[in-house]
Amino acid sequence: MPSPIYRVIIEYGYRNQGSARAYKYKKIDTFVLTNDIEMIKKDKRLKQRMSRQISSRNKQLDITFKNIYIEGQYGETTY
Repeated sequence: MPSPIYRVIIEYGYRNQGSARAYKYKKIDTFVLTNDIEMIKKDKRLKQRMSRQISSRNKQLDITFKNIYIEGQYGETTY
């Protein structure tokens, strides 16, 4: 049974884990398979996308979510 695909725009802050510096903020526009905000915050693939966008090789990032906008359903998966 196919599952729905949602488009989300996420504003997030990042810094190295254990750092005392302020967060740097960015936006990412991507697709996820759920519209539950708590599940989106725990999604490992989404955190990998954010890490690629930051271009960080450091795996120890402290990421905080500022805003999560769920724009709507854009279709369904084929599997």
